[in-house]
Amino acid sequence: MITVVSVIGVAVGVLMMIVVRAVMLGFEADFRETLMGTKPHVLLRQEAGQDGGGGKGPAWQGVLEQMKAKAGVVSATPFAGGELYAANGDRQTVVKPVLGIPAAEAQGYMRKLTPHLLAGSLDMPDGTIVLTDRHLQDLELSPGDEVSVYAGPNVNEAVRSYSDANDEDDDKKRQAMIDKISLHPQKLTISGVLQSDQLGFAGYVSLRTGQALFQLGGNVTGIAIELAEPQRAGEIAPMLLKDVPGWTAELWSDEDKARLAAMQNEQTMMQLVLFIIALVAAFSVMNVTITVTTQKRHEIGMLAALGCTRGQITNVFLLQATIVGVLGTASGLGGSMLVLWLRNDLRQWLAVLTGGQVHAVEGVFLSTIPAHVDPEHVMWTCGISILLCIVAGWLPAWFAARMEPAEALRD
Repeated sequence: MITVVSVIGVAVGVLMMIVVRAVMLGFEADFRETLMGTKPHVLLRQEAGQDGGGGKGPAWQGVLEQMKAKAGVVSATPFAGGELYAANGDRQTVVKPVLGIPAAEAQGYMRKLTPHLLAGSLDMPDGTIVLTDRHLQDLELSPGDEVSVYAGPNVNEAVRSYSDANDEDDDKKRQAMIDKISLHPQKLTISGVLQSDQLGFAGYVSLRTGQALFQLGGNVTGIAIELAEPQRAGEIAPMLLKDVPGWTAELWSDEDKARLAAMQNEQTMMQLVLFIIALVAAFSVMNVTITVTTQKRHEIGMLAALGCTRGQITNVFLLQATIVGVLGTASGLGGSMLVLWLRNDLRQWLAVLTGGQVHAVEGVFLSTIPAHVDPEHVMWTCGISILLCIVAGWLPAWFAARMEPAEALRD
């Protein structure tokens, strides 16, 4: 029974190390895939001039052609972007970020958002906007309805002007400054609805609509680039900017860099906790070896009296510890694969037993429990588990082999 309990202890330790690591890697991989599947892989923007106007470096038309010819670039699209405030009567919400993309290229660039489309289309003709279901819920609108939008810079300027007016002591001057403040909304038709779980508060319009909203004229905010290997965006971006002075690059991971770093830190701390659990399992194997060597004192004395060497006696108990480690590790490996295979079913069963809900919480981008099994980590886990069991069994076996035969045979 003691041996069986020890095997179970090792199995549980291995199971926890593999399952927890796989689920945490799955969450990180799923989050990364969500970001890469919903955001432009690289956004190139022209730096502003020293006086705040104009721009450094070559014009965007030339840079666009350069980017299209770069190796590893799937597509390069000019965009007009910024922040919008949307309103429907007394109901308001923010649309951020907003990307205005040429209608002719919208299908190519927006294709990766198709899985997240809930209603309407992503064609984006001029005068239309694609919002998320959270926007429609906040504004109480439906696809095909009109929404009033205000460009973020205009709203911010109006707020600053109103604040300056309130600081004015002269009533006439203050009223004159307030009278100059005016916001003229632009009416856009909602042509498509995307999932907010993945897109947050993002919105999409045509390039000409974006240029009109942000008063860019014939200019653009930057160039949106899709890469064949988005996970290497950090390496590729400097190469893209090598011959393009005066431009900067924003990666798909920049905005959520803190969250990605937090996930890495959580994995490191969890690995430490799981290693401690593995040590506890190894101590159970040590306890088994100690118990067995205590129970087998007479047998150890008999073997020593018959001429067995200390190494031979040590190997007897070391073999038992190895068998416990191998059986426990194999059982834990099989159990972990079963748990990972049934992870979403287990979640549903636990939710039913506890009276909870089995659907994703609103605002969370995951509707299922993701998992990513790293073969290298599994091999390390199994190897370390068996090694810990062997080391834990060797110490009491070493002491047992050094008992004098007379002392071991004495009652």
